[in-house]
Amino acid sequence: MTRDIIEDTYAIEVTDLTYEFPGSKKIGLQDFNLAIPWGTTNLVVGPNGAGKSTLLRILSAKTLIKKGHLKLGGFDPFHFTSDRHDQHNSDINNYITYLGTEWATNSIIKRDIPVNLLLASIGGETYKERRDLLIDILDIDPSWSMLNISDGERRRVQIAMGLVKPWKLLLLDEVTIDLDVVVRSKLLTYLKRECQERNCTVVYATHIFDGLGHDWCDRVIHIDAGIKLNDVNIKDIEFVNDSSVVEVTDNKVIVGKAESLHPLALYWLNNDLDKRGSRADEKLKMSQRHNDWINSRDGKYFDADDTKLAKYFRTTRSSK
Repeated sequence: MTRDIIEDTYAIEVTDLTYEFPGSKKIGLQDFNLAIPWGTTNLVVGPNGAGKSTLLRILSAKTLIKKGHLKLGGFDPFHFTSDRHDQHNSDINNYITYLGTEWATNSIIKRDIPVNLLLASIGGETYKERRDLLIDILDIDPSWSMLNISDGERRRVQIAMGLVKPWKLLLLDEVTIDLDVVVRSKLLTYLKRECQERNCTVVYATHIFDGLGHDWCDRVIHIDAGIKLNDVNIKDIEFVNDSSVVEVTDNKVIVGKAESLHPLALYWLNNDLDKRGSRADEKLKMSQRHNDWINSRDGKYFDADDTKLAKYFRTTRSSK
């Protein structure tokens, strides 16, 4: 895949796509058309069951389509011909990363496996600079065990694993739902920079819109019941000071600047991280905190002296 080839094609081209779920008559997407350029960040908006996940799985070439056409970087992943491997961007699948919520059900993520081993298993040693940058952005401690971390921390590891290898097309399906506002903000900034510097494309389905204004998003795609209802370039949206205003017509979109606690939460949590320092600093502080706690306990009974502790329990129990 060369830069010249990429720039002469769309990242995504969907034409007259209709998808029916196998074994049922339920329509997932209907008469869907979409053309997304390289170097852009795109939001997919819609209620639960709208077809967002179905669309992203199809765009990742993980779900076979029978009606309509899909091209990724100009290459049709579902058009099987004898010369398909000789076509432009026939290796496009090697540059697509899809991250969805189903990873949370994978049994391996709750086993006693160190994070550094997981990252190494998917190319962390090959792409050391990217690995180290993602560890910093996602605030990961490589010595973590997957068994002993929170769901949000597991989600960070999933994202790092997905992004270590250089990608050209990134499909995110609700994958930032467990992230705190600081990590999410840093991740979005990083993804925007990737699109600008490496001419990549992101398609991001989410219900969380804090921090996703005109500075990050290039385009908003609204779907419901499998049908694309709106497809708006962010440059065509007029933001006004009255937060109660929302006006959508065929010719224009006007949106009031919403009042949000997101900047305040971001400020507080960034200060918390500054106080905490690096992960190494945190370990040192936690160790000192534990030692201080032991040393500050009641010296008569709870000074970490096992003999005094045993004597205490003997004297407080009845001899009957």
